[in-house]
Formats: sequence, C-alpha cells, structure tokens
Amino acid sequence: MALVSMNAFLPQAKAKKFAVGQFNMNNLEFAQAIAQAAKEEQSPFIYGISEGALKYMGMEYTVAMAEAAAKQTGLPIALHLDHGSSFEVAMQCIRGGFSSVMFDGSHYSFEENIRLTKEVVKAAHAMGVSVEGELGTIGGVEDDLSVDEADAT
Repeated sequence: MALVSMNAFLPQAKAKKFAVGQFNMNNLEFAQAIAQAAKEEQSPFIYGISEGALKYMGMEYTVAMAEAAAKQTGLPIALHLDHGSSFEVAMQCIRGGFSSVMFDGSHYSFEENIRLTKEVVKAAHAMGVSVEGELGTIGGVEDDLSVDEADAT
C-alpha cells in the first residue's frame, strides 16, 4: 500500500468511533516498532515527523522508511510533517512525498498565519495532501515558542 492522506482514514475513524494514533518517527528503530505494533492491531496510523527529525534523517530516508512500512504492513499510513514552521518547509515535504502536513503559523501575526495557512492548503490539496493548521496560539511552551496562558488564543 502507498502512503495516504489522513482523509483516507480519519472520516471512517470518526464514523466508527476509533482513534488513529500519531507516533513520532525519529529513526529506523522507531519506524519499525511503530509499524510492527500497528500491524499486530491492524490499525492505520500516522508517522509524525518534526523538522528536527527531518533534518536528522533526511527527506529521502524519511519518506523511504514510511513507504517501506506501508508496503510491508499493507496498512493505511500517513506521513505527516508535525508543526512545520514555514510555507517553504511545508512545500519541501509535499514535494518530497509526505501525505500530510501541519503548518504551525503561531509565531506569525494572526492575519499572516491565516494567509500562509491558506497558501499551504491550496498547494497541498492540489497534490492530494491533507493539512492541519494551527491558528492562534496555545498556552505553554512548545518548541521555541512560549505563550502565557493569558495570551493564548
């Protein structure tokens, strides 16, 4: 089976009331363990890839590991950029073979975040890639962004 967008299994999961896990893939051993557990459960899943993990593993190896897992397990698997920080990073992942991207524009103004998220959605949907967006900010510390609870939107 090839990598699929989250649209291939999330509507069914919602309708049948089951969860689809996203698991961070940071190396080959993570990729293999996640795929093995999912195969035992016969469950679709999402490989979540941070920008740091992508820099460490490289685009080609990251995509190849996810594709190998999809082929070996026969399961619907989405390869998802988690908290992509820029339009350029999202586009690199879309062109590189990811089936899903998250654009996290929380470090931009709200208006700029909406504009950039729309651009990512337009480009991704043209390629059959699902998109998650983070509009506004969540309180707490995430990656390099710290937001006071009072400023969360």
